[in-house]
Amino acid sequence: MKEISEIGLANFIIAGTEKAGTTSVFTYLSTHPSVCGSVVKETDFFRNAYTGDREKDITNYASFFENPSHEKPIIMEASPGYLGSGAEVAARIHSLIPNTKLLFILRNPIDRMYSSFNFHVSKLNLNANLSFEEYINKCIDYDLGNKSPAELNIGEWYLKVISYGRYADYLKYYYQRFPENQIKILFFEDLNRDTLNFMRELCDFLEITSDYFEDYNFKRINVTYESKMKWLHKLAVNLNSRSERFLRQRPNLKQFIVSLYKKVNQAREGYNDMSEESHYRLKEYYKPSIDALQTLIGTRKTPWDI
Repeated sequence: MKEISEIGLANFIIAGTEKAGTTSVFTYLSTHPSVCGSVVKETDFFRNAYTGDREKDITNYASFFENPSHEKPIIMEASPGYLGSGAEVAARIHSLIPNTKLLFILRNPIDRMYSSFNFHVSKLNLNANLSFEEYINKCIDYDLGNKSPAELNIGEWYLKVISYGRYADYLKYYYQRFPENQIKILFFEDLNRDTLNFMRELCDFLEITSDYFEDYNFKRINVTYESKMKWLHKLAVNLNSRSERFLRQRPNLKQFIVSLYKKVNQAREGYNDMSEESHYRLKEYYKPSIDALQTLIGTRKTPWDI
């Protein structure tokens, strides 16, 4: 990784998946003295800005990493959309930074889809009047090629959420391009159950000391919540997006602002339980892909029994 880090590009990418703790892990690692985090968490460079012109791509990608140094040998970004875009993105990452290490944090795909739905409703990306059952129907209609995003009146990214939970379909592209010792699979459920041990394992993968986290105050970041005043939340979402570059480098300030905002506009944290019918439908949908994932990752067992 030395050659890559010397030209100021990422040598570690948290590449997936959405609603699986990537923001929390990025935030924890960004404070580690051996880690230089990107100025925005999700650069999405290899999805949206990669050109194939090596000189241009090096210059543009390097702009996301300020002040890399030998004291901070790990240069990191986190774009969870890279997993679902693996067919294109794996090849692009390998072309520009073939020695980079990749982390995929996976979550029970049923829980992940429900969390994603509630998160995007709270972020005003999905209509608040849309039920989860209707959302599943729309995602499956799109997945089967029956209807277009325009016909379903939902952005394509949100319709792909259901298919992005078929992890093996996308991870295979990374295993085809990168050696296994550059790929780390961890689980959201383990992050929640024992955050310290999760971070110890991750630090071992990155070859940095985990001592830093022994007395660390792990706070969950980017937790879904319901707002009281939708107009104020829309304004806050916009301001957060505009100030990302500034606040990402000041995590303590950001958390202070978020905590104040929640006191004013948070109605409640979390969301209602999923219906049994929806759970059963998603269980049937994901069962084959869970089996495929287990085959792909080998001896490490998934913590899901669906």
